[in-house]
Amino acid sequence: MILVIGGGPAGRMAAMGVAESGEEVILIEKRSLGGQCLHDGCMLVCGLNDCARMIRSAALCERAGITSGTPKIRFPELIAGVHSIQQTIASILDDETKHAGVEVIYGAEAAVINGKAVVNGEVQDADQIIIATGSRPHIPEIPGVTLPGVYTPHTLKEMKQLPESLAIIGGGVMAAEFAYIFSSFGTDTHIISRSEFLHQIPPRMKAAAKKDLHDVTIHEGITISSITGEDAACGIDGDGFHLDCDSILLAAGLLPNSGMIEGVDKGKKGEILVNSRFETSIPGIFACGDVIGEPGLTPVARLQGFAAADAAIGHNHPVDLSYLPRSMSLGYEYAWIEQVSEQGITYTLPGPAGPGTFWSLPERRTGISSLMVDEETGRILSFAEASPDAGVMAMYLAFMAGKGIDVADLASIFEVHPTGGGMYPAIRYAAAHLKKKQGENQNQSR
Repeated sequence: MILVIGGGPAGRMAAMGVAESGEEVILIEKRSLGGQCLHDGCMLVCGLNDCARMIRSAALCERAGITSGTPKIRFPELIAGVHSIQQTIASILDDETKHAGVEVIYGAEAAVINGKAVVNGEVQDADQIIIATGSRPHIPEIPGVTLPGVYTPHTLKEMKQLPESLAIIGGGVMAAEFAYIFSSFGTDTHIISRSEFLHQIPPRMKAAAKKDLHDVTIHEGITISSITGEDAACGIDGDGFHLDCDSILLAAGLLPNSGMIEGVDKGKKGEILVNSRFETSIPGIFACGDVIGEPGLTPVARLQGFAAADAAIGHNHPVDLSYLPRSMSLGYEYAWIEQVSEQGITYTLPGPAGPGTFWSLPERRTGISSLMVDEETGRILSFAEASPDAGVMAMYLAFMAGKGIDVADLASIFEVHPTGGGMYPAIRYAAAHLKKKQGENQNQSR
């Protein structure tokens, strides 16, 4: 029997992968299936962001003079509605997982102690163990951080009403996504970043993102010394810095949720160390997903779950993250891959007027598409796009970049028209420019 601990994207895929091979598998889940992605991360942001975009779109139409009035958020009803849909999805996942042949045990406390699985205090006789316990919010060690009124994405559902002013501690994608949401709802929103805001994304993407966050006040280079307040949080103090606020949201990243795992080697942040087969320092114990550290993305967790399942039943399933698309959801989708080379030519074009961007043209806010290619081969080295369709484009473009397909080949694709994304025009322009440049070089060499 193979025991899987954790029913998030990694654990659920691992359990289903094992079951599909014909092996007996038991999945232990403390609450309901779906993990952080469903309950506290991706789907939470999706639910809130859909409403935020609707409000922004209504405001844009009002500024254009074609509608009158904008909707107002009823925050308690919004949170209740998001929770209801999350529970519906969890029920669907439950049916799907059990139909695959997985036995699911809910509400159990599981741990791994010195190579043995312990469930509700009792040692379990398992042939193999797959650890997929996910991650947890990083809670900075700041005086006052435990005061009422300080939230994380995991406790946001406890917020009873929309705050008039909100301070978001963090400077990454998570902080930006929540800042867009709450500022769209009408909250006076501040981001407090210890270092440069959104330093991990391409510079042109950050410039586009700041247009979506134009009514968010961004404070960079702030070291917070305390959260102020007696009965509830009411402000933030730093070195020469003070901000009054009604509520505080911690969006300072995630840490591996590995406190209940003992006896295996771990890294500095508590991430479980694994080899290329996702096996830990104890033979027969595997780990996958956020609990093994970065990048902490749902698609990666799913892939790792399947790979860990294959390893547990004696097969190898390598996971290549060389061309990994990343994303952020604000007014537009933002998607990119990190550079695989420092050398290349970069082409950047503004987004076109199309579905999702048409009424943004007068404000010159139609997004961007940026593409870096190898000058000699035309091979894609990196890309970044902000548009209504960036996520889907990034999925396919990353795959094709990994296969070595060049822009000359891609330029022959028939684009779907109209579209709100500008990557295809960037590809076509890059291909034409490189062809002209190569022709000029050939003439000079004669």
